[in-house]
Amino acid sequence: MKKLILPLIAICVVSCSGVIGRYLYLKEQHQAAVSVSYSSSTMPEIYHEIVKNSDPFTLYGRNNEIVAILEQRLKNEPGNLRLQFITGIQNIFNGTTQRGLDLLLPLEKNQEFLTNKKLLVKNDNGWSVVDSLENFLALAYLRLGEQTNCIDNHNGQSCVFPISGAGIHQHKDPVREAITRYLALIQKNPDDHLSVWLLNVACQAYGSVPPEVPSSLIIPQSRLNNEWDCPRFNDIAVDLGIDNPGWAGSVIADDFDNDGYLDIMSSGTHLNTQIRYYHNNGNGTFTDYTERAHLTGVWEGLDIFPVDYNNDGWLDFFLPRGGWKYKAGFLPPSLMRNNGDGTFTDVTIEAGLMNFHPSQTAEFADADLDGDMDLFLGHEMGTQSNFYRNNGDGTFTDISEESGISFKGYVKGANWGDYNNDGLPDLYVSQFKKRCILFRNDGLDEHGMIHFTDVTKEAGVPGQKSNFPCWWFDYNNDGWQDIYVSAYQPGYTINSCREFMGLPMDSNLFPKLYRNNGDGTFTDVAKKMHLGYETFTMGCNFGDLDNDGWLDFYLGIGAPDYKAIFPNRMFHNHGGQFFEDCTISGGFGQLQKGHGIAFCDLDYDGDQDVYADFGGFYWGDIFGNALYENPGFGNNWVNIRFEGVKNNRYGVDNIVKLTFTENGTQRTTYSKIGHGASFGANPLRLQAGVGKATVIDEVDVYWPATKTHQVFRNVPVDRVYWCREGATELNEMPVHPFQFKTMERRMAEGDTTNMSHMHHMNM
Repeated sequence: MKKLILPLIAICVVSCSGVIGRYLYLKEQHQAAVSVSYSSSTMPEIYHEIVKNSDPFTLYGRNNEIVAILEQRLKNEPGNLRLQFITGIQNIFNGTTQRGLDLLLPLEKNQEFLTNKKLLVKNDNGWSVVDSLENFLALAYLRLGEQTNCIDNHNGQSCVFPISGAGIHQHKDPVREAITRYLALIQKNPDDHLSVWLLNVACQAYGSVPPEVPSSLIIPQSRLNNEWDCPRFNDIAVDLGIDNPGWAGSVIADDFDNDGYLDIMSSGTHLNTQIRYYHNNGNGTFTDYTERAHLTGVWEGLDIFPVDYNNDGWLDFFLPRGGWKYKAGFLPPSLMRNNGDGTFTDVTIEAGLMNFHPSQTAEFADADLDGDMDLFLGHEMGTQSNFYRNNGDGTFTDISEESGISFKGYVKGANWGDYNNDGLPDLYVSQFKKRCILFRNDGLDEHGMIHFTDVTKEAGVPGQKSNFPCWWFDYNNDGWQDIYVSAYQPGYTINSCREFMGLPMDSNLFPKLYRNNGDGTFTDVAKKMHLGYETFTMGCNFGDLDNDGWLDFYLGIGAPDYKAIFPNRMFHNHGGQFFEDCTISGGFGQLQKGHGIAFCDLDYDGDQDVYADFGGFYWGDIFGNALYENPGFGNNWVNIRFEGVKNNRYGVDNIVKLTFTENGTQRTTYSKIGHGASFGANPLRLQAGVGKATVIDEVDVYWPATKTHQVFRNVPVDRVYWCREGATELNEMPVHPFQFKTMERRMAEGDTTNMSHMHHMNM
């Protein structure tokens, strides 16, 4: 019998201020250490057994289980007003919102509840249980309106900020009541800026500002700026059946069956959230291949990562587990081997990767340049992070101590880059509540051991006091990789809406954009690049929206707090000079919590579409994912998949230099092959725009393991190529562009079959 000793925390409800991590313990019992044991010997049976035997009160997001227990207790103790309050709140968090209202509304007039001294005690944020009742009721009505309109009757404009057009609620009663209640809260406390923000969201959803709402509380149109006028990207995920309604999670967009077309692998954070594999049929439709791929029962993964760990040419994937689950997150990861026959097998144990420390961060690179992919697995809760060396035989060895990547922290992001252009992958690690770390790759010592050195201080890249997702990219095309790392404020904050409300912003909550100076140091240019915003980033990725050869990025905004209803943000790169917000014009301002993102040319029309995961951590914080179809910008492009021979099979960490002439001026772009940012996965290939160039003068591919350059000249644009290491020519891949079969297009063709899923989310 194998055992894990874990502390048990009984969790009931977030405290009245909404701060994650402050919980009311139902039975007011002390914390107890309990033994969580398992007898299974294979994955995922081990994971299933641990989850089955765990206490639902150890995790704030298991509201569906918690509610059932509380309802039974309330049935046995009908006069327990505190229990009635807690059960009402948990029903709201569970998404059974009307039941929550039915329990909470009577308490508004119950003097025994309103005058209870214990319930009037203020917490550190100045709120008591009684104070919070009004906040929860207002939030409940806002959420009820969202569930009735944006989920039950979903369309591409649902919950898109600023809400307008088809996004305006048809069933207006819930949001009308929310407006009334938020007005009352603001009248009591004019400095309640979050309520002012939510009042604005409610008025937008209502479709107009009721006469009793003072104009001074409404965000003026002048603050809803488009710095770049981007044509609208329509969300077509529901039409294609790939919205995967659920909670926080991530995505891989890549080709899992080697038919040439990009598929979608979608994950989710809840303990029993099924991984979904959507196969791209190459004709504008997708098919759910989850069951036939033997992925049924593969659960949980706040993030998900692509890798060909055994260099067999079939893309595998890795699921770290336990992210944001605190002491309930001590769960094993999964390495899923692609068997090459359309199925996957969990090989975590045989690969030597069983590890029970909570994580959402895993990054692969050929760090020792021996031709296979090594793994950094970043952990939370002050536990030891790990660096695993790939042995080249399907197994890994933990060399954390020997390599110098040995530290304990709260890792929320990591990414491999090459800051000094020596061909050796360096590692940037982002930490929650702590400074970031840049590990320089020193190569192999005389004993053949790889070694890393912490060069954060001398490089000048510590990030903020608390950080989240990060990535490397060459935003200014100077040939030196730069670093973006988002700031993240622990606990409750309204930092993702202060900008819109004209409130002062805290520079400690701004992201860092570190420009590589080319001499081993970096300069923070975030403010200079027009990125002086408080963006509460959970997930993110980058790509080239308009194929102009300059990398743009999308931020998934949010927080676990049920009140955190902020728009996701898209930023366009203005020729490497600065970034400009195109959130509103492009239709990217989804108010649901954003997480993993992929920029991917799914339809092979040359421009990159954007797949984004939406949803939160509470059981009721559910939403569908989006596929934003790129409307096209008329620029040219090239798409290249790589095949390593002596290097790793997918050419990860290759540097591709494109030289082309546009409007009489020669330009150069630089791309590092990889999945992009630390939260979401682009295809492991080159997807590059070349503006108006009609031919690429030179494609220069650098293969790090062999330190060789592969050069192709006068390459035609608007093609999908296959590049084998050492080959003298690029080969065109036998794929073709197609048009997504949206509801409108199918109806225009006279096809009305299987359209029931196109109007409503399957909850």
